[in-house]
Amino acid sequence: MPKEIASALASLAERLVVLATQDAELRTALRRLADAYLQATEQPGSAAHEQVASAPAALELAEQVHATLQTLETVVANEANAPAAESPREKLSELTLGRATISEPPRLSYPTTFAPADFATIESRCRLKAEAARWAAARRRLMADGASYDTQIDPKDRDIISRAKALPNCFLWMNHPSGPSPSNLALYEDVAAGFEALAEGVSLISQIRNEHILDQTEFEAALDVLAEAQSALRVAIATIDGPMDSDQTEVFRWLKTTAAESQIFIQRYMRLDDPADPARCPEILARLEELQARVQEARRRGNLRKKLLGKVRHKASLIQSDPAGAQDHWRILVQTVDELISGGLPHSNRELRELLLPVLDQLPELGNLPQSFTLVLREMDRYMATCLPPESPSLSRISPEVWETQALLRGRSLVLIGGEKRPGPYQAIQEAFGLKDLIWLETRAHESFESFAPYVARPDVAAVLLAVRWSSHSYGEVKNFCELYGKPLVRLPGGYNPNQVAAQIMAQCSERLRMGKRHTENLLARKPDAENPRVENASPETPQLAKSL
Repeated sequence: MPKEIASALASLAERLVVLATQDAELRTALRRLADAYLQATEQPGSAAHEQVASAPAALELAEQVHATLQTLETVVANEANAPAAESPREKLSELTLGRATISEPPRLSYPTTFAPADFATIESRCRLKAEAARWAAARRRLMADGASYDTQIDPKDRDIISRAKALPNCFLWMNHPSGPSPSNLALYEDVAAGFEALAEGVSLISQIRNEHILDQTEFEAALDVLAEAQSALRVAIATIDGPMDSDQTEVFRWLKTTAAESQIFIQRYMRLDDPADPARCPEILARLEELQARVQEARRRGNLRKKLLGKVRHKASLIQSDPAGAQDHWRILVQTVDELISGGLPHSNRELRELLLPVLDQLPELGNLPQSFTLVLREMDRYMATCLPPESPSLSRISPEVWETQALLRGRSLVLIGGEKRPGPYQAIQEAFGLKDLIWLETRAHESFESFAPYVARPDVAAVLLAVRWSSHSYGEVKNFCELYGKPLVRLPGGYNPNQVAAQIMAQCSERLRMGKRHTENLLARKPDAENPRVENASPETPQLAKSL
């Protein structure tokens, strides 16, 4: 058989095998033809055997077609038996009652169940295919210009083929003798740009999949651009009458499966009737470059955030283990938290909250705190208000002030103004001081003091505590209000740790509490006034209230 005929037959067979991936009948016919041809070689002496023996190239071709079809049928059978991927939303059938039935031509579809894509290999193959597409056009121009095959064409052919063999399953169909040869060779540039866009897209997806700190929006944006890139490549290949490319198909399958599993809707370029424009590949590459810059910036922020959170963890541990240096540790911790929030970390971030919770109630008075840190405290306050108290709240170290405060307040009540009512601190303070009741008044902006009056005026209330960090009222306003009812006011600049609360109580109003306690003991030792028992039982610290009674 002449060499030209054998080459033409090889090209025809390869094209038929490609078409057979979509046509089961054609696949069956090719299988029968190859089987018949091979059977003829097994009958020595027959005319068919003599003809085949004189054409070894045709025999090799038949064996290649036979093996290829066997592999193809196995793949098709596996995909047909594979379970279908779940769809994010089941689409209801369209109602057609009363409407004439219109038969539509069957659309090509891709199976969605497949092994996870090896994006590193796909990227390498696509970059080489982009180079091969440009070489395919350049090669045909050189041949048309009569260039030397040995010096200008063959070395490049050997180089690009050797690199393709080094990659798994890399078939450079555009450089094959049967490859497309469009009249307008400039169309190969669209194919090359499509492969470049697909390579950049899978590279970006690989980076995003390895960066768990990235926002969902970055991932969804990358899926949208990758969908357009693979569609533009498919259209560019179809324009030059090229075969279905395995890398474009694999990326399409991955997109479809990922969208279903992640419950993400890719709006465009995932259907044959919604093709992308290959001429937009430069724009696609620009969008990918922009996304790449955003991913790199997110990675930088993520590394910085990880470093700062580690610093917060270290300072929180030092605050617990080194009470003597807690003030300095807190200043650095507050500065670090401010830097985290300025870098985009939400005020309600769970990791930050879990690092600060163990030391929150040990927060000392640090003067004016940054607004960002104050907002973090408020978010933590809201969170703590929803938590159940521990089964047995206890202090790791009980200060002497706690025992002194307990001796002054046992059996009496306190009013606490500010912040959200937290079950844990509520129970810890009440039990540490042996209180009859801890009346926790949550405050809101522009709230009137009149709603506090019934609680502050109660005879059993010994003092009022103002949580400065969480109260919407100023210290001066609350102080005047408490003086109206003759109750001492204790300013709480830090947390709710009983040790801290006791220290502030003893420093700010211990003498008034002792006087009140002695007066109460004297009243109990005397016989009550039957005519005016309420005044007799009132504290001398509440002269105006006593007059009103």
